Amino acid sequence: MAARSVTRTSAPFLLSFASLALAAWGCSADGEAGSADGIGEDGTGGDGWGTGAGGGVGLPPGVGGSGWNPGMGGAPLPPPPATCGNGALDAGEACDGAILGGQSCASATMNALPSGTLACTTSCTLDTSACSGGVGVGGTGGSINGGTGGMDGVGGFVGTAGAPGTAGAPGAGGSSTGTGTCCPSGDCLCHGPDPTGLTSRNGTYQVATFTIPAGTVHYPTNAEPPLAGVAVCGGFLNTGPEMAPWGPFYASHGIVTVITTTTGADLPDLRATKLLASITQLKQENTKSGSPLFGKMAGRYGTSGYSMGGGGTTIASVQDATLRTSVGLAAWAPATTGIRVPTLLLCGASDTVAPCSGSQGSYNGIAAPTSKMMVTIPGTTHFNWFGPTDAGGGTSGEAALAFQKVFLEGDERWRPILKQSRGTVQTNIQ
Repeated sequence: MAARSVTRTSAPFLLSFASLALAAWGCSADGEAGSADGIGEDGTGGDGWGTGAGGGVGLPPGVGGSGWNPGMGGAPLPPPPATCGNGALDAGEACDGAILGGQSCASATMNALPSGTLACTTSCTLDTSACSGGVGVGGTGGSINGGTGGMDGVGGFVGTAGAPGTAGAPGAGGSSTGTGTCCPSGDCLCHGPDPTGLTSRNGTYQVATFTIPAGTVHYPTNAEPPLAGVAVCGGFLNTGPEMAPWGPFYASHGIVTVITTTTGADLPDLRATKLLASITQLKQENTKSGSPLFGKMAGRYGTSGYSMGGGGTTIASVQDATLRTSVGLAAWAPATTGIRVPTLLLCGASDTVAPCSGSQGSYNGIAAPTSKMMVTIPGTTHFNWFGPTDAGGGTSGEAALAFQKVFLEGDERWRPILKQSRGTVQTNIQ
């Protein structure tokens, strides 16, 4: 698809988009009702990409039954680790059954909700929905970086007064100043051990989730604040859960992540609006007493999206130049002018729905001195972006994480590693 300006797309154009996507799946726009393999003759049910009455093969996820739109239920949620449910705590799991890895409501919510019962979901992530209590806040002069009566000062994070001190809690978005040792200026967040190379695997931090109106928040429970945050959304026909693997991936490396809820038909400009709404609500969680993120956010935020969500993240970066990063995954109709936010564009060499020419136009339109990077991944189609290990055997997750570390957190330990990204790389990053 050629790049376009930020205007709503006509119905015939959406049909054209759908036809291209269907061709990639091997489907026609006049497909028949699904059979057991999701392709067959008339029938009900079907085991294609969408299941349910009238479900046929098609793009995930969908509602209803036509040959190209999946049936009730849409695409399945990403599976938990293969070892989940074996009664042992294995790699990639925060918990398993009754085994909580030594976590409690207090540790899982960073003392924001210290009472109640911590549980484990069937996907082996921590469930804090039954945790409660803990409404105290910082003492006199509190700020996200400490000081007299700060976050860990007089009154503590869960203070006995139960109300903000004289200086109050950090403002919306918190302080953007870090105190890290992983950059010369100290204005950086240094989470995780010294990196030894690119990785698309989950990191060392434990992860828990909670919901906000904008979507599902994945956050590290044992990473030292302050924390950066990123909002992620999917593409055409995606509503949010399809991108779920990116949540624990980023969070386990110390980055709070919102998997943003959309409707399947949202166009890039509306997805941009919803990504920015996710960021606004993360800022509100930073000032909300009782939130697991109360006083924890560093004021560093970025956006990322796939397909139409990838176009959306570029539009969001035009609309809000305070963002630290924008990461487009197979971006469809990305913005080509006005981008002033450090931008990573990942595209698949075999993508016929959102070909790399679209990302190239966006990349070319980003003027110096804005940092930019484009990675073309061989053998990758439009449907290899739902998790960090999908495109190029993990190339997408490797580049995305390293980029977020350098530009979202300001962690200079990752800069030489970022420049080792696989695929065909174009960049002005020194």
